[in-house]
Amino acid sequence: MSFSNEVREEAARIISEKSCCKRAELAALIAMRGETTHREGMVSLQLESESAVAARKVYRLLKDVCGLQASTSLVERKRFKQKRFYLSQADLSDDELQQMKKLGLLDDGGHVVKYLDPKITARNCCKRSYLRGLFMCKGFVNRPEANYHLEIVFNDTRMAKEVKKLIGRLNLETGIGERKNNLIVYIKDSEKIVDFLRLIGASKALLEFENVRIVKSMRNQVNRQVNCETANLGKTIDASVRQVELIEALIDQLGMNKIPVHLRELALLRIEHPDSTLKELGTLMSPPLTKSGVAYRMRKLEIFAEENLYGP
Repeated sequence: MSFSNEVREEAARIISEKSCCKRAELAALIAMRGETTHREGMVSLQLESESAVAARKVYRLLKDVCGLQASTSLVERKRFKQKRFYLSQADLSDDELQQMKKLGLLDDGGHVVKYLDPKITARNCCKRSYLRGLFMCKGFVNRPEANYHLEIVFNDTRMAKEVKKLIGRLNLETGIGERKNNLIVYIKDSEKIVDFLRLIGASKALLEFENVRIVKSMRNQVNRQVNCETANLGKTIDASVRQVELIEALIDQLGMNKIPVHLRELALLRIEHPDSTLKELGTLMSPPLTKSGVAYRMRKLEIFAEENLYGP
C-alpha cells in the first residue's frame, strides 16, 4: 500500500465527536465525490469511495449528520487505474432533501455544493475536519524517503482558491498550480507537511513521516560532513605533494645546508611525513608549534624555494 493510501485510510478511521465537525467532513466528501440525480420527482445522492474503510465512514456520516440510511455496493469499472469503487446511495424524501439544504450540503436546486461554505468551516475544528475529508478524496503525499510533496487535486478553480485560503487561516502556507486540466494545492516543505498531517489528525502517518525525516536529515548531515572532510583531505594531500616536490628540488640544487636554520627542521619533517597535516607537523617540531606557526614557516619556506629555483 502506498503512503498516500495509508494516510487516507487512517483519516477514514477518524470519527469526529462534534456534530459540526461531522457535517464539515461530510460536506467535503460530497463536494469532491458526490452526485445527485433527479428522476421522476425523486432526488438520489451518490458518493464514491475508493476503499471499504472510506465507504463505512460515508455511511456513518450520512446517518449521523442527516439521518439517512444509505446502501453501499461494489462497482467494477476502470477509472484512473482504479477498478473497484464503493458506491454509497441514498434516495432522499422531501423532508430529507430540505434537511440537507438546511445543513448546506446541497444547494437550493438539490445539487451538490461545489464551493466552500464559510458557515460550515467557521470553527477551526471544522476547518480541520473539512481538510480531512478533502484529503480522503483527492489527497496525495509522497513517501518521506522520496522528495517531500503533498497535494490536493481540484477540477474547480474557485474551490482550489478557497481551500488554499482555508489552509492559510490555519497558519499553513501552500502553493497552487496547474496540472493538465486540474488545479493542485500543494506543500513541498517537510515541516509544513508534518503540520498538515497534524491538522487532519493523521498521527500515525505523522510519526512515520517524522521518523523517516529525522533519519534522512541525519544521513544528509553525515554525507555533507564526509564530503567536507574528503575535500579538505584532498587539499591537504595536494598541498603536501607540491611542498615535498619543491623542497626536494631545493635540496637537489642548493643542498640542505643552504636552507635557513629556522626552516630546515620543517623541510625535513615535511619530506619524512608527507601525509601529515600542518597541525601534526607542529607537534613533531622542537619546540612544538601551533598550526598557524607552521603555516607561517611553510609559506616562508615556499617563498625561499621559489626564489632560489625560479628567480625573484
